[in-house]
Amino acid sequence: MGKLEVKENKRLVLKNVIIKELRNIQMDHLDSEIQKFLNYIKVLNIQTYGPLITKSHGTNIHEDGSITFDYDVMLQAHDYHLHKERFKTNHLHTCDNCIYIRFEGKADHLNFAHTKLDLYLYENDLETDGSIYNIYIANEPEHTIIDIFRPVIKNENL
Repeated sequence: MGKLEVKENKRLVLKNVIIKELRNIQMDHLDSEIQKFLNYIKVLNIQTYGPLITKSHGTNIHEDGSITFDYDVMLQAHDYHLHKERFKTNHLHTCDNCIYIRFEGKADHLNFAHTKLDLYLYENDLETDGSIYNIYIANEPEHTIIDIFRPVIKNENL
């Protein structure tokens, strides 16, 4: 068995979620925007649990040739319902029928996990809705653990 094992039919379940929507953001601003969100959560003393979750919705190519991205940054919080005015919230966020891979290694090698998922989709004639969930279990340059979920569209013709 290889280092990166793809699993099918996985379900992602998040409860009591606070969501910060980042739309049309440039890639070089993404990390700082995520850090601003995390700092704001600390300042508000929101009681979070579990890891940081990001959801990539995809890429936007603009008329001037610039490229931006749409992301959701999510945290689970015990007192999520108290912050509905500041953030989008969701009591239960589920995502069924996903392919899944756990990446463990150096952050520089994360692209291998995404490439393996792309290859798996290709080899198995699967389609996704374009979104990618990253659950950051450990996020250090020398030791990163990220669970990656990609929702698969069911093909009724199979």
